[in-house]
Amino acid sequence: MTTGSAIVGRVRLPAPDGGPGQARPTESAHGLAAKIEQFLEYQRSYRSHSPLTVSTYRCDLGQFCNWLSSRLGHLPEPNAITRELVMQYAVTLSGRAAATVCRKVTVLSVFFGFLMDLGELNTNPARRIPLPKPAGRIPNAISEEEAQRLICAASSPFERAMLLLMLTAGLRRSEVGAIRLEDANLENQALLVRGKGAKQRMVPLMPQTAEAIRGYLAARPNVDQPYLFLSPQGQRLANDYLNRTLRRILARAGLAKRITPHMLRHTFATHLVRNGVDVRTVQELLGHADLETTANYLHSDTRAKQTAVSFIATLTGPANPGAHLTASIK
Repeated sequence: MTTGSAIVGRVRLPAPDGGPGQARPTESAHGLAAKIEQFLEYQRSYRSHSPLTVSTYRCDLGQFCNWLSSRLGHLPEPNAITRELVMQYAVTLSGRAAATVCRKVTVLSVFFGFLMDLGELNTNPARRIPLPKPAGRIPNAISEEEAQRLICAASSPFERAMLLLMLTAGLRRSEVGAIRLEDANLENQALLVRGKGAKQRMVPLMPQTAEAIRGYLAARPNVDQPYLFLSPQGQRLANDYLNRTLRRILARAGLAKRITPHMLRHTFATHLVRNGVDVRTVQELLGHADLETTANYLHSDTRAKQTAVSFIATLTGPANPGAHLTASIK
C-alpha cells in the first residue's frame, strides 16, 4: 500500500489523515472508503469468510467505486448513493456472464445492508434490483479412465494424496490446504474438513486415501507447522500451488483437456449420484449449505437418467408398437 493512501479495489483514496503533505480529504471519499474497509473487516473477522471471498468483495466494491468516480467526478457519501445510480451501474455490466452480474449487484446489496444494520442508512439502494437469470450450469466431471490415469501419473506422495482426497472425499482446493495434522484420523479413516464460512464436516476416507496420506506423512517436510500439506519450502499450501501441481500431473498423464481441482470435486459428486446415493447425503459430504446447489448434480447426470428410464420399459409393451396388434388380428 502506498503511503498516505488506502486502496479499495483499483480505487486509490486519500488516507483519513490526508498523509504527509496532502490536503485533508473530502468527507465523501473518507466516508465511503472507511465504510468499505469496515465492511471487509466484518466479513473477514466476524463472518470468517475466506481471504478469497473478502478479496472478491473488495474487487467488486472497488469496481463500483471506479464507476462512481467516473460518473460523478467524486465518490459520494454512502447515503447519497441512490437506487437510480445502482441501476445505471448494473446496466454497464450487461454483456458479462449473468452469474457475474448477479454477484456484483448482490455484493452491493450486502454492503448497503451492512450499513443499514449499523444505522448508517435507512434504505438499501441495491435491494431488489432486477437481475439477469443465470443460465443453468452443468458441473463438469472427468471419466473413470481419466481419473485413473491421473492417479497413475502422480509422481510423489503429495501428488497422490492430494488427488485421492479431491477424487474420493470431494474436497475443495482451499479445504486441502486448510487440513491440520490433528484433522486426519487415519486409524478410523475419517477426516475433519474445515469448509466455507468456518463450517466443519466429517468425511470418511477410503482405505487407499488414508494409506496415501500415511505415505505423504513419511515424506512431509520436518518443520513445525500445524497444517498437513506443506510446500517443498515447508510453508502452508497456496491455492495456485495446487493448480500448478495438477497441470504437471496432467502433462505426465498425457491428458490434453483442461482439468481443474474443482472438476475432481465434481467427479466425486457425480459418481455418488450415478451410484444411487441420496442427494442429502451428497450435500453433507460436499459441505453445501443449500440443497439446491447439490441438486445440480441430479440435473446434469444424463447417464443416470437414461438408466432410470430404462426401468419402466415394461410399461410400454413390446418394442415394436404394431407387434401386439398384429398378433391379435391373427
